[in-house]
Amino acid sequence: QGIVATIILAVWQIAYTIPRFQELVAAPMAEAGSSYWDALLILGLIGAANLVHALSFFHTLAHFPGGAVSAGIMKGLQAVLVFFLTSLIFCGKTGGEEMCFTSLKFASLIVVVSGVVLYGVATEAKRRQVSVSAMIGARGFKRIPDVDSEPECV
Repeated sequence: QGIVATIILAVWQIAYTIPRFQELVAAPMAEAGSSYWDALLILGLIGAANLVHALSFFHTLAHFPGGAVSAGIMKGLQAVLVFFLTSLIFCGKTGGEEMCFTSLKFASLIVVVSGVVLYGVATEAKRRQVSVSAMIGARGFKRIPDVDSEPECV
């Protein structure tokens, strides 16, 4: 997916952006008082932030209980938290009403947070159940009903 996206972006840059570089890039940079070094620094920082984000995501997939499902659940939580934070930062300051927290966004927040909490509780309960079963199975405990009531290690 990354290679395909890179190829498509490269074709776009070559076919569209480079022929219009002056009007799309150089003129707006001059208006803003930015240099090419400033632009490269900003792009580099965005790239570094994206790298940290991607590494965190793949670490979650590989090491977090639940893997891809947990990552998806956290993405849902991220989305509703962005609703909330966007409202605090931008509502009434920029954009239109879409930047403000609405009752529908609040309902989404409640549904998603409730789902995340329920998923977390269920996952933890299942993990404990599997852990206890594995521990008993690994130690080879078995009951000898007529001899005593304590388990015997085989």
